[in-house]
Amino acid sequence: MRHERQPGGQDPTPARTGAGIDRRSLLGYAAAGAAVLAVPALVGGLGAGTARAAEANGVVPDLLRGGRYPIGFWWPPPPRETTAARYAQIADAGFTFVNGGNGVVDRDLNLRMLDAAGAHRLPAVVVDSRVGDIQNHPREQWPALVKAALDDYGGHPSFAGFNIRDEPHASLFPQIGAVNDLIRRQDPTKLGYVNLFPTYASSGALGTPTYEEHLERYVAEAHPRFLSFDHYPLLGPAPALRTDYFRNFALVRRQALRSGLSYWGFILACEHLDYRLPTDAELAWQVNVSLAYGCKGIQYFTYWTPDLPSVFRQALVTVDGQLTPLYHAARRINNDHLRPLGAQLLPLTSESVTHFGEREPLPDVEPFTGDDQVASVSGDAVVLGRFHDGSRGNRRWLLVTNRSFDAPATTTLTLRGAVREVFAFDTGQEAFTRVPLRGPRDGPVLTVRLAPGDARLYRLHSDDSGVAPTTAH
Repeated sequence: MRHERQPGGQDPTPARTGAGIDRRSLLGYAAAGAAVLAVPALVGGLGAGTARAAEANGVVPDLLRGGRYPIGFWWPPPPRETTAARYAQIADAGFTFVNGGNGVVDRDLNLRMLDAAGAHRLPAVVVDSRVGDIQNHPREQWPALVKAALDDYGGHPSFAGFNIRDEPHASLFPQIGAVNDLIRRQDPTKLGYVNLFPTYASSGALGTPTYEEHLERYVAEAHPRFLSFDHYPLLGPAPALRTDYFRNFALVRRQALRSGLSYWGFILACEHLDYRLPTDAELAWQVNVSLAYGCKGIQYFTYWTPDLPSVFRQALVTVDGQLTPLYHAARRINNDHLRPLGAQLLPLTSESVTHFGEREPLPDVEPFTGDDQVASVSGDAVVLGRFHDGSRGNRRWLLVTNRSFDAPATTTLTLRGAVREVFAFDTGQEAFTRVPLRGPRDGPVLTVRLAPGDARLYRLHSDDSGVAPTTAH
């Protein structure tokens, strides 16, 4: 996505001018066809009755079934590097699924990707023009086109679905809904994958006056099985940060909860244009903020560095296939932190997200004011993500994330007297251990120490087993 700096310190908005390039044109540049490019709108849908019935019967796409926390990326190895050895590196770095593109866009190359991914138990989402370019065919041919694509890949154990489109204009939502319905009817275990714009996209790019309307219309018209969005916060030299980063999470989270959908997010992992190369701590911080806001899947932009040196400089793997220090940082974060922590959070429901210690109010960000388990917070700024499991009313899971990616945090939580026990999750042991509490029984104290960008998960036990989960907000 192309982002220009604007005068007066304003946040940039997407543009496609001069040397600029966005995610959609990036796929086109790599001969992905128009599978994820903007196309003229098609109105009307094929109906969602059967698809909704399939959902009611409990049939969900394989990638959304739970188990392993979804960790993916944009921009896989190119065709010449689509080998079992390269996909071994992907698996070794802790990724749990792959997405097509970077020239891997036709039947033969997709099958090669599925073989390479399958050798390492990696599900794969493919880019296929029969699905992504379906608008180029008469509407009555659409069911046969989707069926032909499903027949080509459906027997492969690694095939997980189709990448339908990236960052679509709202006028494309009915077309996406028609394709999603066809996939659901013909094989509801496969995912129709779509990724949405960030909040800093212009209304012209969104096709709606507001981002909120964009999300609402997408859910109503595109019939998604999940939500995915990108937002790259590390714009300019450190410690610069986009001011609407948390707002984007808040709005997508709100729409996901209202719609009963899970949602995934992208993190910046590629130096390009004015976006800096993340430090290890900045990479971990993006992961932990995503988790605190309830993301059920995290994706890296990008894995392989796109071969466009005027725009892209370095990602996890260089253009010529060298593993960079950021690859090794991602490997540590994914395997040692995100995989075990994500497995704990995956089955839970995000109940609230609050911020403590913000210097000034942020739009759509809720400041911490106390709840039924944590009375007050003091010390350094943190993001508090609270979760429940829907059954045990006396338990809450609390992810405490350092608000800073360049300084450590020491934060003290004063708990309500009803909290009798606290357990901390050890990602190394993959187990909870009891934490001794300080202070009086009617107000015990928990002190949390976090490295830059780090987070810690706690489980709080109350003596009131009759407390029901509150309405998510």
